[in-house]
Amino acid sequence: MAKIIFQLVCTVVLVAGVFSLAAEDDMSVKVLYVFGDSLVDIGNNDDLPKEAPKANYPYGMDLPGKPTGRFTNGYNLADIVAQRLGFEMSPQAYRSMWWFERDDVRRCNIGANYASGGSGILDTTGQADKVLTMRTQIQYFKRDTDNMKCYYPVHKKNHLSESLFLLSAGGNDLSAFNGSMGDAPAYVEKMATTYVEHIQELYNLGARMVGILDVPPVGCTPGIRANMSNGECNEGANSLAKRFNNLLRANLAKAAATNMKGLKYSIASNYNILSDMIANPFIAGFKEVQTACCGGGRFRAERMCSHANTTACSGNHDDYLFWDMLHGTQATYERGVVAFFYGDASKMG
Repeated sequence: MAKIIFQLVCTVVLVAGVFSLAAEDDMSVKVLYVFGDSLVDIGNNDDLPKEAPKANYPYGMDLPGKPTGRFTNGYNLADIVAQRLGFEMSPQAYRSMWWFERDDVRRCNIGANYASGGSGILDTTGQADKVLTMRTQIQYFKRDTDNMKCYYPVHKKNHLSESLFLLSAGGNDLSAFNGSMGDAPAYVEKMATTYVEHIQELYNLGARMVGILDVPPVGCTPGIRANMSNGECNEGANSLAKRFNNLLRANLAKAAATNMKGLKYSIASNYNILSDMIANPFIAGFKEVQTACCGGGRFRAERMCSHANTTACSGNHDDYLFWDMLHGTQATYERGVVAFFYGDASKMG
């Protein structure tokens, strides 16, 4: 059993490898900048048009106060990564900031979370929902860096190079794919190429430490199971996720070696860690890894949590791997981030 637990903890490529090197150089992560989708969005969508996905109650029900804009029951991946770095939670959602808080971003005092639920790598993903595409998120960040004036003894270049850029994207792009399997390789290649272009743009703006969360086994979410006659995972969807993850690693390694000198990055394998949790629920500490905690219909995943005729499960929410048809519970994210931080640092770029 100890061997299995060790494998569970060590299946991911280490996000914290970036921080391990920083610690060796007597550095610390100054601030956190977050880009991506609903795995790391903490409320930007609340300030977008009504078409954008919203995390209304019972999302956030295990945190005090009103709904938080997080697509889970409590803290999400951005929060828990931030907490591991010594911050209280994720930096604030950029769209909800007051002008003086955005001034604090430009004075190098705080980071920001630009992520938007429903967005993807490609500009077309989530367009109908009027979300913030990753390109738009980076444009927001560029506007901030163009006006960034750090105060002595902080220098803008050093500030950005000592900050962590956390990225999560790709799942929504795969969900949006509606072509034939023959079209899939070109589509996935476009995803990987465009993702590297986004990372290159962040590098050009000053990013030097980048942590990337790869695409999880999207074919095993409750929402996908609910559409399968046998209730099992959709291995076709999972194969696309694996293909994308492999291409991203290969393309980024090549681009970093040729065009991004000094970049320290690592890609955490959401795919492997969640696959292990689903395969070994008892060892991972879960009682339910197929049915969502919140939603409606088969697998509690035919209707989105917070929509009409849906409910949240009673009892201990930490027993569930999935909070809704797509997203994990806070407990899932907490256990996953432990793996992010204590995996194999030698796999870092």
